[in-house]
Amino acid sequence: MDTTIRQGRPPRMSRDKIVATATEIMAEEGYAGLSMRRLADRLGTSPMGIYYYFASKSELLGYLFSRHDGVADYRRDRLPEDPCERVVQASEAVVRFLEAQPWALAGILDGYIGFEEFTRNHLSDLTDGVRDLGLDGEEAAATVRGIWSIVIGEAVLRSSAPRPRSAPRPSASCTATMESYLAGRLNRVHSHAEAQ
Repeated sequence: MDTTIRQGRPPRMSRDKIVATATEIMAEEGYAGLSMRRLADRLGTSPMGIYYYFASKSELLGYLFSRHDGVADYRRDRLPEDPCERVVQASEAVVRFLEAQPWALAGILDGYIGFEEFTRNHLSDLTDGVRDLGLDGEEAAATVRGIWSIVIGEAVLRSSAPRPRSAPRPSASCTATMESYLAGRLNRVHSHAEAQ
């Protein structure tokens, strides 16, 4: 009688392998290019092989977002006390995050990740910094939307610029643009308040 335990076929799939392949597909083809069937084909398995690990595409995307601390992973320093510097630094961290995580940029550009959702989940430092500048209500919301436009524009420019991987990405233009924008917003708000 044979008492050895049969190990069976070694697993070909893992959550990490599925996530890495999904990330590649989204970076190459955008969110619209990702389906469970397309993912299974790329991995050489059936869709049921994927569903064993993730019940749906939404669950897979949720897992992808929760794998790391998001934007906080891309901060260079501790957040400064000065709210203007904090907003600039948080904005630069978002640009670095989107540059390093092309699937997230693709999701934003394709409309699968909304501004409000991304802000709520990853940009509390930025929104808190804007409020600490003395902006509230509609002025704060308009300022955050303006910052978002600058950040997305910078991320798109960086992602499309051909350069060697080892070459550092310039951040001076983003910093100067953000500082200028904030100064203009603050000036506008204070001028408007004085006129009333």
